[in-house]
Amino acid sequence: MVATAGAVCRRCGSTRCARPHGFRYRKQVTDLSTGAVFRVVPIRRVRFCSGRTASLVPAELWRGRFTIPSVIETVVHVVRDGIAAACEWTVQAGHGEELVSPRTLERWRALIRQRVVGGALAWLLPQTGASWSETRPEAPQLEAVMRSLTGSLLAAFRATFGRGLLDLLARRRARREAARRARGAPHDPSRQASAHPSPCASRSRRSPPE
Repeated sequence: MVATAGAVCRRCGSTRCARPHGFRYRKQVTDLSTGAVFRVVPIRRVRFCSGRTASLVPAELWRGRFTIPSVIETVVHVVRDGIAAACEWTVQAGHGEELVSPRTLERWRALIRQRVVGGALAWLLPQTGASWSETRPEAPQLEAVMRSLTGSLLAAFRATFGRGLLDLLARRRARREAARRARGAPHDPSRQASAHPSPCASRSRRSPPE
């Protein structure tokens, strides 16, 4: 389970040291394709010998809220029918509630084109026997890829690349986490202020005029 979740201990470099560390619960997970809603979904957590903990998120789940195949199917509607029609389709799945905003649908379309068509497709096509051509319409080809996705295939992708199908590349995620830690680091009083502050810095941070 730890290996298929793409989690590895940063200290020993393996998954063998992982020990159960309780559960976290997702309040609600929605399948946009069927409108099915799963509530209080348990997510197993483990602790590694480094002290770091990780959540073993199911391979079909993305961001703890939606299933990956239903997100791709939503983008198929966006590409084929447009943003407004796709938004109506998600409202029907939500039984009258807007589950996804038009702005989010635009982001999803860009995300699928970048991370699936422009990235993961090179691995998916040999695994599924599907094909892709830039000269053919995008929507039916994307729908064929979506229909070929299974839980075991998504788990194999995560085990191979250490991330989910729609997740950021590992190196980009590491850079983002490093930047977040740097922003939250306490101020070092031994570090002297620059004698030439940036002209874009706020006036309160600059030296007072002489």
